[in-house]
Amino acid sequence: MRHILLFFIFIVSNSASSEVFWQLGAGLGNITANSYPGSDQTVSVTSPIPYLKIKTEWFDLDREGLHTNWFENTNFRLDFSFDLGLPVDSSENELRAGMPDLDPVAQIGPLLIYRFPGSKQWQLQLPLTYAYSFDNLNASSAGRVLNPRIYFNSQAEKSDIPFDISASFGPVYGSEDFHQYYYSVDSDQVNISRTAYQAKEGFAGYRLNLSLTRRMKSYWLGLYLRYQNIDNGVFVDSPLVNQNDYWMIALGASWLFAGNL
Repeated sequence: MRHILLFFIFIVSNSASSEVFWQLGAGLGNITANSYPGSDQTVSVTSPIPYLKIKTEWFDLDREGLHTNWFENTNFRLDFSFDLGLPVDSSENELRAGMPDLDPVAQIGPLLIYRFPGSKQWQLQLPLTYAYSFDNLNASSAGRVLNPRIYFNSQAEKSDIPFDISASFGPVYGSEDFHQYYYSVDSDQVNISRTAYQAKEGFAGYRLNLSLTRRMKSYWLGLYLRYQNIDNGVFVDSPLVNQNDYWMIALGASWLFAGNL
C-alpha cells in the first residue's frame, strides 16, 4: 500500500504546475447487497458521500478511479481503480454465527486499459487490486483480486443520451488470502452445521457491473448495479456459502457547490 501512495504523491506533484479543474460536492448514498458473494443474507449501509472530480494535464480523478494521461497517442492507458467490500456483523449472519466480524475491505490497484481501434466506447480492461481490511484506522492486507473484463461507456462518443451509461463483464480471480478472509473456517470455529474449511486461490465466478449517472449543473445522480455468479468458484464448497448469486445496488445523489468545471 505504501508504494501505491507514493505513486499517487508522484503524479500529484507532477501536476502541481499545470492548470487544475475541479468540482467539489457532498450528498447521501445507500448500498444494499448480499453480505458477501455466497451469502443469501443482505446488509444495507446509508452514509454521507463526497463528490470530487479533478482534471489536470497529467491525470483525471472521478468516482471510477484515477485516470492517467500518459499514453494519449496509443491505444493503451494506465489507470487506478477502487472497490469496496461492506462490513458484516457475524452475529446477524446465520452462516457466520460465532465467528469474527468482517471488517470493511478497500481495494485499490493499477488498471491497464486497451482501447479497441476505431471505437472509444469499447475497452479491454485488466484491473489488479490489492485488498486491505480496516479495523478502525488499522489496515491489514487481505489479498489480491484480478478481474479482466470488457468495458463499454456510452459517453466516450458524442451522444444525445442524457445519462452516462457504463457496463463491464468478465471473470474474477482471487488470491488465497483474499478467499480465506471470507470463506475459511478454522478448527475452533467448527460447529454442528459448519465444518472446517481452508479456501484456495483461483476462479471466483463472473461479474457484471452496470452504472447509470447524470451530472447536471449543480447536482449529480448515480445508480450502480453489480451481479456476480460464483458457479464453479474454488470456494463454493465452503460452509459459509449457501447461494451462487450475488447482488449489489447503490444509489447516490450529491450537491455540487464549488469548483471550476
